[in-house]
Amino acid sequence: MLRSSGIDADIVDDLSASSAVSFVFLGGLREVSSVDEAVAINREAFDAARAFKKGSAEGGLFVTISDLGGDFGLGGSSLSNGQGDRAWSGGLGGLAKTAAIEWPSTTVRSIDVARGGRSAGTIAGAIANELLSGGSELEIGLGADGERVTLRSRPVAVQPGVQPMGESDVIVVSGGGRGVTAATMIELARDTKATFVLLGRSALAVEPTEAVGVADDTSLKRALLDAAKVSGEALTPNELSSRVSKILANREIEQTIASIAAVGAQARYVSVDITSTDAVSTELSKVRAEFGPITGVVHGAGVLADKLIVDKTDAQFDAVFNTKVAGLRVLLKATDSDPLKLLCLFSSVAARTGNNGQVDYAMANEVLNKVAAAERRRRGETCVVKSLGWGPWDGGMVSPALKTHFASMGVSLIPLDGGARMLVAEIASPQRDDVELVLGGAVLPGSSPAL
Repeated sequence: MLRSSGIDADIVDDLSASSAVSFVFLGGLREVSSVDEAVAINREAFDAARAFKKGSAEGGLFVTISDLGGDFGLGGSSLSNGQGDRAWSGGLGGLAKTAAIEWPSTTVRSIDVARGGRSAGTIAGAIANELLSGGSELEIGLGADGERVTLRSRPVAVQPGVQPMGESDVIVVSGGGRGVTAATMIELARDTKATFVLLGRSALAVEPTEAVGVADDTSLKRALLDAAKVSGEALTPNELSSRVSKILANREIEQTIASIAAVGAQARYVSVDITSTDAVSTELSKVRAEFGPITGVVHGAGVLADKLIVDKTDAQFDAVFNTKVAGLRVLLKATDSDPLKLLCLFSSVAARTGNNGQVDYAMANEVLNKVAAAERRRRGETCVVKSLGWGPWDGGMVSPALKTHFASMGVSLIPLDGGARMLVAEIASPQRDDVELVLGGAVLPGSSPAL
């Protein structure tokens, strides 16, 4: 189609030796027969984007093409009727939006096409027409009926409702022992009096005697160094920092458990790799034996490894992406037979807007958004499903330097107590079809900073 319009176009499988100035990633149109195949499309797209930018000059065109129904999975036309696996390929939009930020001289588009049983030629014609004569929007949906749609964010006031979770419920929470997820779970515990099972990477350990009663980082390092000298142990700076970090992490987890108990609920912490199906399934079997069926899942785990697309390593991408995406897969599989009333995913505003250096985080959270939409349709009214695209928090992974950066952009940070109340309100809200949400003070294209 492009050639017939006078465009010099070729089909390539490997960009490593290419110097192409424009690239259209078509992997999102591939038929998938499993979640594994759908997830793999995300990594393939990232690899292609990285290779493209390493081999190309400034400018040019970069386009991702997906098949999520022509509406990026929001309407459900393509992700219903047994095609929900395609939602797991939904990270391409996050890639394109981040590329648009990192490559300001490159024209970037994310096009979602509804194949709808149409021929390859018809679909190719629709894509070519959009590339040659479409608008300037970054995200474009092309329906099977020829309708063209674009996406925008709009403010929505949450409506008060009845909390669906109560004291008889068992809620499993990834990443719930520390940070912002812990803060929100304490508030949810206050509102529900439920039982919380907090899953995390940190292994709880007995605090060394020399650390007891020592509060801050500097004092802990001094105490541990003094104890090491007495015992004749030589500690490297990295070993010392690691030990202090573990002590502080343990204290935070223990404080979370105590805070949940203080509001009339109960909590159990479990150290487990949430990307391991066997390990999580084994631990959740113990949970059911002690507390009963699991009725809620909150997926809050996440890590960052910020680097530009062109500089990001495979290991960095996998660590960030898998914590979110593989972690969700494991949690859904491990609770497949449980009567879930709540499925709440901690996404990020980075998925909606892209973010400099966070292509893996933006892509992973876009997958969460699309999977949440598919799960909402699959589960119906029996389960509250939310994918919460949090803006930056006043705590957690936001450093003082980042706070200054956000302030310069006019972006207000989410206070821990305010964000916790937002989560409780969203879960209780009767607005069940509002699945993909952005919460907080992030500035969205076409929206006011107050959204």
